[in-house]
Amino acid sequence: MVAEAEGRVGSASRAAPGVSGGEGPREALARPRLRAAVLLAAASLFWAGNFVLGRAASGDVPPIGLAFWRWALAGAVLAPFAAPAVWRDRSEILRHGWLFFALGLFGVGSFNTLTYIALSRTEAINAALTNSLIPISILFAAFVIDRERPRLWQLAGLALSLAGVAVIVARGDVGSLAGLAVNSGDLIMLIAVVAWGLYTVLLRRVPAALRARLGPMGVLLAAIVFGLPVIGLCHLLEHALGGIAMPYDAASLALVGYTALFASIAAYLCWNGGVALVGPAASGPFLHLLPLFAALLAVPLLGEEVRAYHFVGFLLIVGGVALAGRR
Repeated sequence: MVAEAEGRVGSASRAAPGVSGGEGPREALARPRLRAAVLLAAASLFWAGNFVLGRAASGDVPPIGLAFWRWALAGAVLAPFAAPAVWRDRSEILRHGWLFFALGLFGVGSFNTLTYIALSRTEAINAALTNSLIPISILFAAFVIDRERPRLWQLAGLALSLAGVAVIVARGDVGSLAGLAVNSGDLIMLIAVVAWGLYTVLLRRVPAALRARLGPMGVLLAAIVFGLPVIGLCHLLEHALGGIAMPYDAASLALVGYTALFASIAAYLCWNGGVALVGPAASGPFLHLLPLFAALLAVPLLGEEVRAYHFVGFLLIVGGVALAGRR
């Protein structure tokens, strides 16, 4: 997708400016950025629903069991579309097996599983605040792995959008953030944040030719193939240690369906596509939209009210995302 965008930009820049119906360089650059913004915002919206539903179901559904069945169903849905490409390029995938194992471990096996566990052990305000550190984790992972130095405006945008997140999770009383107590759930959520930063940066290590042959669904299915056994072993351990049994009722099946179709397939395809267009550093700030979307979804699902601090946080978040994502 990056190659396609560069090709369109190059063609537009070589076109005569006076040709009717032609597209200038600025327009050609703006279109991929706009498409990336829509994709990344949609991913945050789908994950916000996962966050709210995961919190509502904590105590009734085993967290690792939910993660396992979520990815098992997602893999089954993707298989008819992506399995032929994955099987065709299986030797190339195995040649880069360490990379796909890392993608499966961090993006499929760790992040969401740890998030569900954290939501069962900590308050929503703590988990949401820790989750908002993901863009910083991405910048840090990009610096450690690829020696990519963040620009000044990216740091400024992160700080601005993080301030908006703080306003929302503190319900307008920023002073209450100083009283947050750190518990095991907060630490687990922090590990999940680090895992997602690693996944996002490693995602662009997939060779462009292989990524083009597999397509977005093939890359995701390959990551599921490597990551699902890890979750399966953890789920067996969870059951052996006397964890909550998976209730196979209508509510739990609907929860698994949403997490598989929207929070897994749709969200990951949107996120992977956005990262391919603008890179991990510019993509990270869009995750600050997640607490905002979660607050809006909590109105019909959890009976919460939208208040003035939601709008203040919204303005700060959007301003930070626009600043950090500029070229």
